Amino acid sequence: MKSVIPVVDAAAQSAPCASSTPTTSSRTLVDTEDVFAHSPSSPVVETDSGNPFAMDVFDDVKLKSEAHVFQQPIAKVSKSSVCHRRTVFGRRSKLLVVVASVVTLVWYHYDFLHDTELPNPVPRSPQNFGADDFDWYALSPSRALNWTSCYSGEKCARLLLPLDYDTPDSPATAIALRMIPATDLEKYRGTIFLNPGGPGGSGTDFVRRVGQNISRVVGPSFDILGFDPRGTGRSTPSRDIWDIQEGNQLLNASDSSLGLFHSRAKLLAQRCIGRFVTTANVVSDMLEINKKLGQDKLQYWGFSYGSVLGQYFAAMHPDKVKRLIVDGVYEAEDYRRGRWGTNIVDAEHVADAFFTFCHQAGAEKCSLHDSSPERIRERFLRVLDEVEKSPVGVPRAEPPAILFFGSYKPLVSYPIVANTIRALETGDQNALTALAPQLVNPVECKCDAVSDLSNPADNEATYSIACSDSDGTQWDEDAFREHYATLEGQSPLGAPLWAYLHMQCLEWKIRPKMRWTGSLRAQSTSHPILVLSVRYDPVTPLADARLVQTRFGGAGLLVQESYGHCSLSSPSLCTARHVRKYFINGTLPEEGAVCGVDELPFIGSVQGRNATRMPPTRFRWAHLIPRSY
Repeated sequence: MKSVIPVVDAAAQSAPCASSTPTTSSRTLVDTEDVFAHSPSSPVVETDSGNPFAMDVFDDVKLKSEAHVFQQPIAKVSKSSVCHRRTVFGRRSKLLVVVASVVTLVWYHYDFLHDTELPNPVPRSPQNFGADDFDWYALSPSRALNWTSCYSGEKCARLLLPLDYDTPDSPATAIALRMIPATDLEKYRGTIFLNPGGPGGSGTDFVRRVGQNISRVVGPSFDILGFDPRGTGRSTPSRDIWDIQEGNQLLNASDSSLGLFHSRAKLLAQRCIGRFVTTANVVSDMLEINKKLGQDKLQYWGFSYGSVLGQYFAAMHPDKVKRLIVDGVYEAEDYRRGRWGTNIVDAEHVADAFFTFCHQAGAEKCSLHDSSPERIRERFLRVLDEVEKSPVGVPRAEPPAILFFGSYKPLVSYPIVANTIRALETGDQNALTALAPQLVNPVECKCDAVSDLSNPADNEATYSIACSDSDGTQWDEDAFREHYATLEGQSPLGAPLWAYLHMQCLEWKIRPKMRWTGSLRAQSTSHPILVLSVRYDPVTPLADARLVQTRFGGAGLLVQESYGHCSLSSPSLCTARHVRKYFINGTLPEEGAVCGVDELPFIGSVQGRNATRMPPTRFRWAHLIPRSY
């Protein structure tokens, strides 16, 4: 007789953990910038949110040479749900002007003809739910993979999987899945899993925003599948514990914030479902989902933290890899140590690109253009000094974080920054206020009880997953200050956020039931993995990508000559071709392969010419941020 898997009621999602010291399994298992709407360089259509995006046109035969940009629409926040807390632009807050906007790469369509032996595609005639009124929680979860029509020609499901794989009768977790089905069924090649990063990013929302574009890259013979990993997004139970998000703020560059965030970390560590939500758990879930799809081996494309998930999968199940791309790579061994100590070494190279490309682009394309990058920098700093002397009120700004995240997508964010600085130069003190809605999603603190499921920064999943995965450490203020100083030496802009991630784990007392402590390397995988990195990434450096390539036998490496986070931060026809060849034929790039990009910040179209590498010297932002640790 089959055992019945009880379902955890969603109402109990915020209940405290039953125990912070669970029994540990005796086996080796011991216990996400990026989501975007479709947008071309031209023409531009204004949405009701005020953010430009429009439809892209793809050729059915070959890849287009024109560049198209995808940009995330900014979510509206009603006045009734907004805390009217305002931050005055002063010494730290003036940095808002260097900014963040969430955009992504342009992907194209290219037709490769190659037949392989493939599993059967997903059913095509399930129950129908309209796109506008689809309710995830009205969709009954089941142990069988029952697809329901949702949105516009897509498939949705909620799949029951064991919360604890060691205990078959344990409560279940309901995993939300969203699929864009393949359209070329004659050459059907199976399902590609996506993970947007985080940890804690919503895969179902990622498919909503970028799935069609990914489909155009890999071709119409693949299903594109996004899933919300257990504890995140629309999967239940959830990890969110805060009724409102006003308290979810960033560790800032002031000494007084240290005690506040230490206390918050302790509280977070006491309320969670962290015993059963680890990367190892998600790997097991992926195996189960893949089996229910009728596939023996996994096809996967993971971004940012998704690269960590990919490394875990390849190390835990090297014989189950069919195609696996890690894009924007964080090496998993440092991640598991809980240090987050290798990420931001290249962050300020990306900030430097603002001045260099503005100068190269000329006055017609960069409103701050001047005789040299140094001259542009001088004007930039002078404007910031003026803002400090005459502060401007802007809703909820945490400048180091905003500036830091601006380097994720410089293709779109840097022109916005230049226009704002130029407006301030001419005396337009409203420029910062006008800029804010374009940089943060949303700019106001949210006081409603339900957070945005698509935004990992608005829930506790990021910290819960990362801390449950980590080896575990104890709070030591002196050691933390030393760690902060190390991070600040790498990037003054990124140090507050990255130190905050580390701090969360210092008070994490919950030891998960299922945690992978085995090797995060593999001498060989059933098919070699592909490691993909841009030249200068603010949070997943090329050095990590090179290291990961050496840890997995036969792995290939492709370097994209661009600035930003993951390959999706800049359009590259060359990269798109390599990705498609890999998924269809299993072909790896040649050793030393480098791809140029089709657009550069300010400059625009360069038709695949490689970006000019930045010099080794860097402009340091440290003197703009008061040293506190």
